[in-house]
Amino acid sequence: MAKGNRVALCFFVDALGWEMAQEYGTFRRVAPHAYRQRTVLGYSCAAQPTILTGMMPSEHGHWGMFYRSENSALAPLSRMRFLPTVVTGHRRFRRRLLLWHRRQSGFTGYYNFYRVPFELFSTFDIVEKKDIFAPAAFDPGVPSIFDHLLSEGVSFRSWSWKSGLDASLAELTDELREGQTRFFLHYTPHIDGFLHDKVDDDSAVARELAMIEDKITSVIEKARETFSEVDVLIYSDHGMLKTTGTFDLMGHMRDVELAPGRDYTVFYDSTMARFWFSHDDARAEVVDALATLDCGAILTDDDLRSEGVYFEDRRFGELVFLMNPGVLVLPSHMGANAPKGMHGFTPEHPDSYAVIMSSSELTPAPTRIRDTFTAMKSLLD
Repeated sequence: MAKGNRVALCFFVDALGWEMAQEYGTFRRVAPHAYRQRTVLGYSCAAQPTILTGMMPSEHGHWGMFYRSENSALAPLSRMRFLPTVVTGHRRFRRRLLLWHRRQSGFTGYYNFYRVPFELFSTFDIVEKKDIFAPAAFDPGVPSIFDHLLSEGVSFRSWSWKSGLDASLAELTDELREGQTRFFLHYTPHIDGFLHDKVDDDSAVARELAMIEDKITSVIEKARETFSEVDVLIYSDHGMLKTTGTFDLMGHMRDVELAPGRDYTVFYDSTMARFWFSHDDARAEVVDALATLDCGAILTDDDLRSEGVYFEDRRFGELVFLMNPGVLVLPSHMGANAPKGMHGFTPEHPDSYAVIMSSSELTPAPTRIRDTFTAMKSLLD
């Protein structure tokens, strides 16, 4: 079969950090040009939209998985708070409820209920209602790489968290053989999930990285059998830090003489706590209570602005307390057990940095994850 002209292959490997990629030499053969990238403050729900749109969270509107809203689409679920906690706290119950809610709501984006108290669903909503790995996922005026591909008339195919690693790579390989699609974006959360459990096991990490490198390299080699020119980008959204400690921030706040829900509202993420206040005295008391801690620090509005996560309407929090690198809020609304690894700390920590690797030199150097959007667009030139 005659070779086609050109194809672009983008592999989005969640949580493959710069330090780790350099240490193990991952993908060096197929993508020898590697660049360290500063991630954004927050989790994948903030970083992935930044990569796909080239905008910061304050611009594309996605930061935390949950935000405060008086018109929450999750409000009907708040009735679950009247059920016994032995039921609502069970993982199987929450998993089945999540699957049911996805079918009923029609939401195609990624979200999870974790251990979020059901009473919070009356005023907390999810950000990612649409699949961000498809066109028209964001608000008007926020085009993603997929909207750009559509407008340029470029044939493309993408895979998101919904697809298993082996099955999705097999589908990609089949489409490559057909030679009709010109842009592929394959996302996998496989390494992220693995590192949460095994980041402290160096030999296991080496084996897992070698495994995914072999699988992706095989796809790239198949592409070269069909296309005369194959452009490759392999990139991540953040790295992974080893867990070094935990702190019971919920317990600490119970000692404050304020009533949660009446005087203040708080959402406990894995590495930060976000507060909203009913009155100034509540804010002052919470600030005083947090100021006594050495496990983290309050972020100022200037901090939030410089990180691109400041929202004028405070939907993601009026006050944000960020934990020190490696220290988790435990328990939190995300879980009651500490994973071996976590991300979502300061982007300045060496293990927070993401990586982008390319088959050819990228100019200018993509030093922030928002630059990945430009790198992807450059493959269409």
